[in-house]
Amino acid sequence: MVAGGTETDRLLIDAVACERRIALIGNDRLSRLWIDRGGPARFDIHLGRVSKILPEMAAAMVALDGVADGLLPFDRVDGPLHEGQWVIVQISRLGFEDKGPKLTGRIAIEGLGMILRPNEQKGGGLIELPRRLKDEDRRASLSALFKGLVAREESITLRSLAINWDDAALTGELKQLRTVWTQARNALASPVKPVLVFKALSDADQLIERHVMAGGECIVDGADEFVRLRGLLRARGFDDGHLVRHDGARLLFDDQDIEDDIATALQPRVPLPGGGWIAVEQTTALCAIDVNAGGSDADHDQVRRAEQVNLRAASEIVRQLQLRNIGGLVVIDPLRMAGKASRDRFETALRDAFGPEMSGAVQFGGFTRLGLFELTRQRGGIALAELMHASRPDPVPTRTAALNAILRSVTRDLRTGQAGRYRLHVAPEMIDTLALGTTGQQILERVMGMAPELAADETLSRADYRLEKL
Repeated sequence: MVAGGTETDRLLIDAVACERRIALIGNDRLSRLWIDRGGPARFDIHLGRVSKILPEMAAAMVALDGVADGLLPFDRVDGPLHEGQWVIVQISRLGFEDKGPKLTGRIAIEGLGMILRPNEQKGGGLIELPRRLKDEDRRASLSALFKGLVAREESITLRSLAINWDDAALTGELKQLRTVWTQARNALASPVKPVLVFKALSDADQLIERHVMAGGECIVDGADEFVRLRGLLRARGFDDGHLVRHDGARLLFDDQDIEDDIATALQPRVPLPGGGWIAVEQTTALCAIDVNAGGSDADHDQVRRAEQVNLRAASEIVRQLQLRNIGGLVVIDPLRMAGKASRDRFETALRDAFGPEMSGAVQFGGFTRLGLFELTRQRGGIALAELMHASRPDPVPTRTAALNAILRSVTRDLRTGQAGRYRLHVAPEMIDTLALGTTGQQILERVMGMAPELAADETLSRADYRLEKL
């Protein structure tokens, strides 16, 4: 699921380290956060080989290139499967924790302006135009264009972003998407080993590109990412005035207080405006959220105060689930409510906060006999805590998280232009992540003007460093 904002929302992109962090700002508040480190993406297309048939699960395991074996349900592929069979599959859900990715044989090749389904066994030739397109003349012209282009076994879904593209741009993208399918079929015709046929845009890239193409404000901290996005806009003839490069003395996420929000999203306790707090405890089986009144408000009416705290908690609960990228079963323990009307208002507040996610990504179970509220949220990749922390209950940063923290901190220290020769002291286990030829070393060289000397210091923890001017 790719959740996005509107043209009125702002995107903040931190691209100064070995990862990109993308913050969606709505109503002057951080509403969503993505951390993109490359790797597998939803909608990647693979030539895979069936490694095992699982009749009890009505599915098959499929060996892939560079990714854990994926699960292919029988109802997501046409025809029977057998061990050793070569198949073209697409990642429909990324793996998480100890689970591999979920796959589908119903291929949908995503472009910026359209989605091509190249092998429709039933219902081919379908042309789906955006519902928001109300201009009947434009609908008629697009329908006529695609009727002359779409083959009988194909179907196309046009994105709202491409409503006003000219015919050359539309036909050009369709040609590009068809090339992907040709590559997949060619790989299937002469299989040797599992191979990645098509690398799809990550969820973060999809969000960024759709946002900037729609004219939404985007502020970028990182020269390479800024140049890439400016080139993307100019190549399609779009104005780039809404794309801004951050060049302040402070890092963008520091300047916009995003680092504080990220730190809060890694803590179990989150304060509520007006008083009270929620406790978020994520486990393998479920996420438990407890609502606490604390010293909220000065209201002596306990019933009214409980409802007010619960309603404030509802929007923050949804925000934290989204920021933390928590999926699966969620159990909420709100303050005791007086009756059905109060419980209904709490459920409505949750529903309003989820917004578009209620159309399929979120399912409500409702209140239990014990007064708990249950819901499920579709998993969308790795949770924030898992990305950042290597262990529990005393979490330490993963090596990747520690590397990026060091790179951002050094960039922060030297943002004012104090380039020169430095010796960088880090924990022994971090030396190889910053060695000559690594992306980390290249970033340091850009910041410092030359590659630093590296020194191992056993007194430093994984994410700590000491910078020495030579």
